[in-house]
Amino acid sequence: MRVLVTGATGLIGSELMDRLRRRSAPSGQGVGPGAGTLVGVARREGGPGPGTVRWDMATEPAPEALRGEWDVIVHAAADTRWTQSIPEAERANVATVAALTPLVSERTRLVHVSTAYALGRRGDTASGDPADYRNHYEWSKAAAERLACDLFPGLTIVRPSLVIGRRGDGTAARFSGMYLFLRGVTAGTIPAVVGSPEAYLDVVPVDAVAGVIADRVLEAGAGGGDVLTVAAGAAAPRVQEGLEAMVGALNRWREERSLPAIEQPPLVAPERWERFFLPFARTHLSPRQMRILDLLANFAPYLQIDEPLRPTDPVADAAAAIAPAVRYWADTHPRLAALEPRPWGEAIR
Repeated sequence: MRVLVTGATGLIGSELMDRLRRRSAPSGQGVGPGAGTLVGVARREGGPGPGTVRWDMATEPAPEALRGEWDVIVHAAADTRWTQSIPEAERANVATVAALTPLVSERTRLVHVSTAYALGRRGDTASGDPADYRNHYEWSKAAAERLACDLFPGLTIVRPSLVIGRRGDGTAARFSGMYLFLRGVTAGTIPAVVGSPEAYLDVVPVDAVAGVIADRVLEAGAGGGDVLTVAAGAAAPRVQEGLEAMVGALNRWREERSLPAIEQPPLVAPERWERFFLPFARTHLSPRQMRILDLLANFAPYLQIDEPLRPTDPVADAAAAIAPAVRYWADTHPRLAALEPRPWGEAIR
């Protein structure tokens, strides 16, 4: 088999490359039980090991090294920031789908990595109106799915929920989402968490997502036309439980180093936040404080989801992955994890 993985240095892409290498032929370059080729694509120099080609998919044509017939292409390249503008999201997440066209032949199977939240607020990907999505990232992933369906008949779409580090040791190649919350907690820049205690916080470990993709890559005779949702679903932790797991794991790490425990920011209902806190904030807080509140507002929609996702590939006991993920983040960011938060007003001056 000849397999190409875009986004090979990203959270999902790097885990997938590692998993496919572990199933490789004796040469280390194969895929599956027989001989083959595994190539990764990275936007920057210095990819994850041998067989990685630099390619900025949003701005450059495919390099000559990638020409030829591919059995499977896994498109995992994406910009996952919730704060992107529409042009940024379109360039990173939609234009990169079109860039694959010269590499996809009639016999190529394309596995497109999307997100479970590409369904936006309406519950489908049909709308092109950004107002139907929680942010421009979701909007761009829905647009990318529509474009991929139009261009590539041998298409499988994989939609994971919020992805965190490996289930066993928490390893993650990139940190976003939950990890930004951890950074804010230790820095003292989160005065409160806006959300519903009983809402679903659907997080899944990256190894579970990579496992589903790897199985599809190596599945002999697999066709296209299906959508796989990798999520915890009704078994996902609730927001209150998830926040307690994050702060608890962080405090255990701190306790081992004789550092004082961090208090969990209060969980504030959205209507109370909007009615009481924001009017006060707009009158009395500094411009920098308001910018931080605007940034935190990107988290709020994901902490208010009261209907569970419906996975095709459910992940059991996903909540158990939170503590290892927090510990790995703390081990790789010891200075941040060891900060002693000051009162919110002082911390951001």
